[in-house]
Amino acid sequence: MQIVDILSQLVPNVWTAITQLCATAVLFFLMYKLAWKPVKKILDERSAYEQAKLTEAEKLIEENERLNTEAKQAILDANKTAEVILKEAREEGNLLKEQLTDEGQKEAKLLLENARKDMELQHDKMMKQMHEEIVDVTISAAEKVLQEKLDASNEQESIRSFIKEVIDS
Repeated sequence: MQIVDILSQLVPNVWTAITQLCATAVLFFLMYKLAWKPVKKILDERSAYEQAKLTEAEKLIEENERLNTEAKQAILDANKTAEVILKEAREEGNLLKEQLTDEGQKEAKLLLENARKDMELQHDKMMKQMHEEIVDVTISAAEKVLQEKLDASNEQESIRSFIKEVIDS
């Protein structure tokens, strides 16, 4: 009997096994209908929501990359424009410098030429004054020295020769 007892304990009763299998099937069916479908629906909705968010994030990343590329291009264009403006400004500055230098040199030459002309005029004027003063002094001296000895024609000839000597020397 002991073997039968051990065997009965090891092998379940067929009716109990069938009942338990039916109960398990009913539980699985109920779980499928009541829990699995709503949970699956919630999970699918959540998956679709997350997928939409990922798609939106990818679009935003692409838009951000596009905007970054455009910004970099705008910066490059601005740098090129700035370089062109700086180059033009330098050229314009150099041109203005050359013009001012040329004008300054022309003005300096003009001032120098005017100064030379003034000096020549002053020199000529001084020479003329000296000539007149020499003539006056000579005439006065000759009149005093030769007052009695020379007549008028000799006096003028002597003065002319004296002036000629003074001018030639």
